[in-house]
Amino acid sequence: MTATADVSTPNKAQSAMAAGATIIRDLVAGTAAMRKADKLYLPKSEAESNESYAARRARSVLFNATGKTIEDMTGKVFAKPVTLEKDVPQVLRDYAENIDFAGRHLNVFAKDVFFDSLQTGIGYIYVDMPPKVERPDGKPATMADEAAAGIRPYLTFVPLEQLIGWKSAIVAGVETLTQVRIKECVVEDDGEFGEKEIEQIRVVESGKWTTYRKDDKGDKWVAHEEGTIRTAKGAPLSGIPIVPVYVNRSGFMQGKPPFAKLAELNVAHWQSSSDQRNILHVARVPILYGAGFQKDETIKIGASEMVQSSSSEAKLTYVEHSGAAINAGRDDLKDLEFQMQAMGLQLLVPTPGGKTATGEIRDDAKINSPLAMMARSLQDALEQAFVFMAEFTSETFQRNPDGGSIVVNTDFGVQSGNAADAQMLLDAVNAGQLDKETFWHEWQRRGILSDSFDPEVAASRIAEGRPELDAGQGKGMNLAGQ
Repeated sequence: MTATADVSTPNKAQSAMAAGATIIRDLVAGTAAMRKADKLYLPKSEAESNESYAARRARSVLFNATGKTIEDMTGKVFAKPVTLEKDVPQVLRDYAENIDFAGRHLNVFAKDVFFDSLQTGIGYIYVDMPPKVERPDGKPATMADEAAAGIRPYLTFVPLEQLIGWKSAIVAGVETLTQVRIKECVVEDDGEFGEKEIEQIRVVESGKWTTYRKDDKGDKWVAHEEGTIRTAKGAPLSGIPIVPVYVNRSGFMQGKPPFAKLAELNVAHWQSSSDQRNILHVARVPILYGAGFQKDETIKIGASEMVQSSSSEAKLTYVEHSGAAINAGRDDLKDLEFQMQAMGLQLLVPTPGGKTATGEIRDDAKINSPLAMMARSLQDALEQAFVFMAEFTSETFQRNPDGGSIVVNTDFGVQSGNAADAQMLLDAVNAGQLDKETFWHEWQRRGILSDSFDPEVAASRIAEGRPELDAGQGKGMNLAGQ
């Protein structure tokens, strides 16, 4: 008989996603996590003793291609910081300096969100706001009161494993969230010096939230606290303020690991590497074989010892491994590493053979297009989160219902400081084939001009002094200074 579901029961879609992401999580966590997983990824041979298996597992070291790929792809996206466009209200720009109430700038927060979501295919950004201020005189708190108390919207990241359930309905032809359940861990004081962790479930519905904790007996989940979700002026929010980061979307509020196949190869490499290290251990420790000795004869092995026997048939010899299996194991590992590179690391390596600067850029942009789409998904999620933040700050939302535009880097094909690129663009603008504003933008993309470069200020200065846009000698430009 199936047990009745309660507030802590994950829905089927979430359970399936969490199970599918386990292998990625363990690989990214590294050698210690893979050893802890024990026989899940490293099977025990039928004739292998428990002691021998434990020793083999302890010698195994992970070649973490999956974790390295995810780190490198995240680094590519955040090689340039997240940019807030001019239409982002100043109040939200100020919030971006400490976007999560934990001291993280928006760029650092976004990088952590992308790194985690890239592992599972999806993550969630929850927009929250502390409870309203209660004035001593009983009057409603003003925006000034709340600003003085630090009451303002902020972002938190909810990993796949913590969003345990959701419900939705079709509203005006659009699938819309009506409920989400978030697993949380709250740390509270336990005596004067101690502390204790308490698990709770936060249920968020339109305009309200409720937290649930286990009762004193630990048998049932009961309501613990509740509150409303409101704007700064007390109006109800337009929806549940949680935004999915669809790195690899598979359905509404769902995603799947983009590196699942790479992870399977990585596990195969983990197993083969374990066998390889084990056989190296066996090969490096030769076995001493003796024949023709009497049972009561004592044999001492050492540099200053002489072995004697009363039997003329006695002999000693070392039995060593031929090494054929070692070479076969090495070849298997190399093959797996090549396959892993083809499966995942190709997004990190530029395509060779481009004959022109523009050709190289085009090839790189093509090979990195999956990563660009993932970066744009993060950009969409951040912009939607800013819409909720703007709505929480009512006056801002009325002035700018979009919350402003955010730009996440997708220029993976542009090599920073590329001299050939820079010269080509300079020649084009001097020949009248490219306007100066586009030229400045392209130089800024390549890191030749700083992120703080302002085209309007530059245009004004040029209008005053009108210097020639030239390399200095009229013979072209050489970034190497030659």
